[in-house]
Amino acid sequence: MLEDLSRAMQTADDNTQEWQKAIKKGDYYRQDTEYGFSVYGQVLKNAYKDKYLRNYRLVRAYSIICPEGELGDVHVSSISEIITEEEFEKAKMNGWRDVIR
Repeated sequence: MLEDLSRAMQTADDNTQEWQKAIKKGDYYRQDTEYGFSVYGQVLKNAYKDKYLRNYRLVRAYSIICPEGELGDVHVSSISEIITEEEFEKAKMNGWRDVIR
């Protein structure tokens, strides 16, 4: 099981683009899901110091499934795009339904 986790983390790291590696505290983002809705979030903490976690960020994320938001870690390779605060607020006002694309 640990081997599988390590392999998955390495694959995610290998698929990380340069703009995703640069994601930092304060950035807003949109993340596609396999379920047909987006997750919107804000990065609360820059990269972790541990080299194995360097592409993870602490975030507060929102969606139609979790409109109140929740804290969690996200691998930057899963972030679809950086959005502006205005776009984030527009999505919030629209119940986290996709309004940007």
